[in-house]
Amino acid sequence: MTSVKLYLLKLFITAVGFSITATLLYPVVYIFLTAFSKLPTISLDAAYFTLDNFVTVINDGDFRSSLFLSSLVSGATVFLALLFITPAAYAFSRFRFRGKSTALYSYLIFSQVSGGFGVASLVALFVFLGKLNLVNIYVLPFLYVSGMVPFNTWLLKNYFDNIPRELDEAAFVDGSGWWTLMFRVVLPSSRAPMLVLAIFAFMGAWSEFILANLFGFQTLPVFMYRYIGARTIYWNIFAATAILYAAPMIIMYMVAQRFVGEAVRMGVKG
Repeated sequence: MTSVKLYLLKLFITAVGFSITATLLYPVVYIFLTAFSKLPTISLDAAYFTLDNFVTVINDGDFRSSLFLSSLVSGATVFLALLFITPAAYAFSRFRFRGKSTALYSYLIFSQVSGGFGVASLVALFVFLGKLNLVNIYVLPFLYVSGMVPFNTWLLKNYFDNIPRELDEAAFVDGSGWWTLMFRVVLPSSRAPMLVLAIFAFMGAWSEFILANLFGFQTLPVFMYRYIGARTIYWNIFAATAILYAAPMIIMYMVAQRFVGEAVRMGVKG
């Protein structure tokens, strides 16, 4: 009797897991099949499968402009994130100064509180920058990075804590300066978390929609909604654009998957 109950319990858990998995995968499968359909909706008829949707999107000059703009903004965001977060995290990890613990926890609290205000804070920020005449493409990466600095500084600090201080001391004994220490000791020893930080910064900037739309810049997320009209929705074109939009992030994660796992293990250890 006990074995029967155990079998039924396993069967129930398997059914629930399968249902949840199917529910989560359904939108992905739907988008993928619709992207290859001649009709503006999903079609399983082989006669309606085509690559014309992707050709239409790639040949669109606005798509190429949006792709370039998103790449530019995301690349600048990655550079600024590494530039600002790395030295701050190293300073919190290695140096002792008054208010260090308070600053660390303030960083963490700020990241949670600022996110809680949501869209209202973004609109207020847009109005504020508008009064200062700073609504331009050069400001956008700085805004993205400002939201990443608090939590990622706190996180990267834990990674730096795992690097033995003896490496720093040995570098100074050999006559290295701070720049040599950072580029030849610290950064090579923490390439996994640095790569994870770069990936997260890229994905955050690549997928951001609200600020880019408020600023009037047609990045890829903004561009995709041009296919959703007031009366007609071109779902097949939209789906093809969505796949092209998601492809860089998927490829990037697949290439860096080993480093992501290493960074997670370092974070848990720290």
